[in-house]
Amino acid sequence: MLDLPGFIATVPKVELHLHLEGSVDAALARRLAERRGVTVPRLPPPGQGFSDFDQFLGCYIAISKCFAEPEDFRDAVDDLARRLAAQNVRYAEVTFTTMTHESRGVPRDVILEGLSGGRAAAAARGVTLCWVYDVVRIFPDQAEPTLDSALAMQALDPGSVVGFGVGGPERDHDDPHDLADVFMAAKRAGLHSVPHAGEQAGPGSIWGALEVLGAERIGHGVRCIEDPKLVEHLVREQIPLEVCPTSNVNLGVVPSLAEHMLPRLLEASVELSIASDDPPLFGTDLPTELLRVATTFGLDAEAIRALCANAIRHSFLPADRKAQLAAELADS
Repeated sequence: MLDLPGFIATVPKVELHLHLEGSVDAALARRLAERRGVTVPRLPPPGQGFSDFDQFLGCYIAISKCFAEPEDFRDAVDDLARRLAAQNVRYAEVTFTTMTHESRGVPRDVILEGLSGGRAAAAARGVTLCWVYDVVRIFPDQAEPTLDSALAMQALDPGSVVGFGVGGPERDHDDPHDLADVFMAAKRAGLHSVPHAGEQAGPGSIWGALEVLGAERIGHGVRCIEDPKLVEHLVREQIPLEVCPTSNVNLGVVPSLAEHMLPRLLEASVELSIASDDPPLFGTDLPTELLRVATTFGLDAEAIRALCANAIRHSFLPADRKAQLAAELADS
């Protein structure tokens, strides 16, 4: 009988939806908090989840306040890379919300130094990290400074920034028209459009991300299932979703993993990969996510291999690196 957990642990993996600030585990959070004199709230026990998105956001912001000097950013990136290496995650596109820090007065140069140093340390561990710079949708005036910061990072560390996104509270903030110009500027600068949509809000948010922001991949997007025409569009145009099942359960998008729309999305041939979102906050990581969906929905090793292959294919890696990882996966 196949050792499915062992198989999942050993196959080469790519992760496409992962937030740096939400990837700080409890031990590192305590060290950073002590270093900076910040109080970090106790996380809910794994599996319990947050009472609502606001509670989650409060915890996320509290952790973010621990970042003040280059070593804080570098340590967070390197510690994430350490855990990814242990999971055999070879490449990750990591979302970073620079204005969470710049708006608190953290100098941009401090952030750039820390991120670039952390990325170099990750490479030494055998993990390639690239950034998706992210706008908080309730602060559209921060969009242009976010792009400026992303381009400064790209100038300092060429190839390090692959995407431009938007996240944050989606309900009552699902009209992206005030972000259209900056997303178009980001695309002209060579960055891919990867907004969050269709998590807390429904299909209209996804349509907006596609039609206004030119989305090439959707963060979450699971509520597309509520609109058959949208599902048809995603399939026809091959727009992938980054699906984070445990996050969806913890933040109340679905009542339980067994009720998740993943099987219906797969049956409809929607392009998607599996990701962990904010793993320590949700008591998960990429191998755990893959094992949970396998055991909950009866997916075999080939189905899991296909999901891992999707992540490689949907990534913004160069074609030769994609081919190399795909060959390794096929041989595993």
